[in-house]
Amino acid sequence: MRIQDRGNNTRKVLIIAYSFPPMAYAGTHRTLRFCRYLPDNGWIPTVITIRESNGLHNDYNLLKRVPRDVEIHRTNTIDIWRSIIKRMVNEPESRNGSRVKAFLEKTKRAVRSAALNLLSIPDHMLLWVPFAVAKGIDLIRNDRYDVIYTTSPPHSEHLIGMILSKISGKSWIADFRDPIVDNFCLKDLSRLGIMVNELLERVIVRNAEKIILVSDYHHEKMTERYPSARKKFIVIKNGFDPDVVAKIEAERFDKFTIVYSGSFYGTLTPDFFLQGLRQWIEMKDRSVRNDIQVLFYGLGSKKVELLARQLGLEDIVKAGGFIPHEEIMKKQKGADLLLLIIGFDEKSKGVVTSKLFEYIAAGIPILAIIPEGDALNILKDYPRHYHVLNNDYDCLARSLDGAYEEYLRKVRAPEERERANHLEESQFSIHMQVRDLVDIFNSAEHVN
Repeated sequence: MRIQDRGNNTRKVLIIAYSFPPMAYAGTHRTLRFCRYLPDNGWIPTVITIRESNGLHNDYNLLKRVPRDVEIHRTNTIDIWRSIIKRMVNEPESRNGSRVKAFLEKTKRAVRSAALNLLSIPDHMLLWVPFAVAKGIDLIRNDRYDVIYTTSPPHSEHLIGMILSKISGKSWIADFRDPIVDNFCLKDLSRLGIMVNELLERVIVRNAEKIILVSDYHHEKMTERYPSARKKFIVIKNGFDPDVVAKIEAERFDKFTIVYSGSFYGTLTPDFFLQGLRQWIEMKDRSVRNDIQVLFYGLGSKKVELLARQLGLEDIVKAGGFIPHEEIMKKQKGADLLLLIIGFDEKSKGVVTSKLFEYIAAGIPILAIIPEGDALNILKDYPRHYHVLNNDYDCLARSLDGAYEEYLRKVRAPEERERANHLEESQFSIHMQVRDLVDIFNSAEHVN
C-alpha cells in the first residue's frame, strides 16, 4: 500500500544501520520492515549503512522490498577483524615440518586470536563510526531530519547516533535488537570487554531519548540497572511482514520434513536435538527412518553435517548453508515441523529470536527446545507447539511422536487455517510494530 500524497506533515528519520540489504543477516529484517512501512505512516527514512561487500552473505532480492522513498547512503569501513579471520581460515596450522616452524605458526595464530579479542571490544565494527559520522554530518547540513535512529548490534553504531544528535540537536532513539550487557553469547568476554560494554551501555542510556528493547526480560534487566531511566525503556518485539508471508508459496516435500533456519553460536547448539533424534529413530521401524528428513539452513549449519555423520544420521540430516530469505520462507511454509533452539543459560531466558515470529506466521507446528522465558511466553498463545527442555530426551521423543502422527493424519486444525488467513491482525505484524515506532518518533522531544 502506497501513499500518493503525504502532504506537509511528512517527517524524516535518519537511520544508522550497519545491517541493511543486501546484507542478509537476521538483524537486517527488522530495519528493512520498518523502512518498508514508515513512509506509509508519515515518516521518510534515510539510511546510512556500509558499502556492499562480496565477503558478506548477500540477498539482493531484499533490496526490492525497500520503497523508492528511502534514500540509502553507503560508506566505507575498516574491518581488520574480518581480514584476520579470513587469513586464519586460509592458513591452516601445519602438521608437518620442523618444530620451530610449527611453533612459529602456532604463535602467529595466537597473536591473531589475541588481536581478534581486542578488536571485538565492544565490537569489530567500531572503525565504521568515523565514516558514518562524516556521512551523517554531510546529510544533516543539506537536509532536515526530525529524529535519529540507531539499531544494533553492532552496538558501537550507537556512538554514531549520539554524536550526530549532539551536532544536530535532534532526538536520538536507540534500538537494541540484542542486549549489550545481558547478551547470552558473550559469557566468555574478558574483564576489559565487560567493563567496556558496561560503560557503553551507560553512555547510551544517559544520552538517548528512548531505548527500544525486543523482550520483556531485557526491559526488566535494564530497569533494574537504571531505575531512574525506566521511562526511557520501551519494548517493541520482533515480528513478520504479512504482505511478504502471504505471497510465499509453500515448497512441497515428499517426506516428514523438519526445518531449522538460523545460526548456531555460543550456547545455541544442535547437539541435544540430534542426539535425541537418533535415540527416537532407533526406536522406530526402518520405514520411519526412510520417511524423515531434517533440513538446516543458516550460518554455521554446515557444522551440523559433521555431528550428523558422527551420530549416523547423514542420510536424514542435511545442511544447506545460507539461502535467500524467500527460499527459506518457502521451506518453512512447506515443512511439517519447524525447529526452534535457544541456549539454556540464565541470559537465554530473554532471547526471542526473530525467526520465531516467521515460524508463527507460517502456521506450522513448532518444536521449541527453549528455556522458560520470553520466547515460551509468546508460544503459549500459539497452540501448535511442542515445548522441550534441554536434555529431556523423553519429552523430545514424545514431541516427535506427536508431530509425526500429525503429519501422517495430514490434518491441520481449522482455527489455525483461520489464523493463517488473518496475519494482518496479529500482534506480531509489522503494521502493529511500526505504529509503536511512529508513536515514539512523534513524541520525541526535539521533533519540529
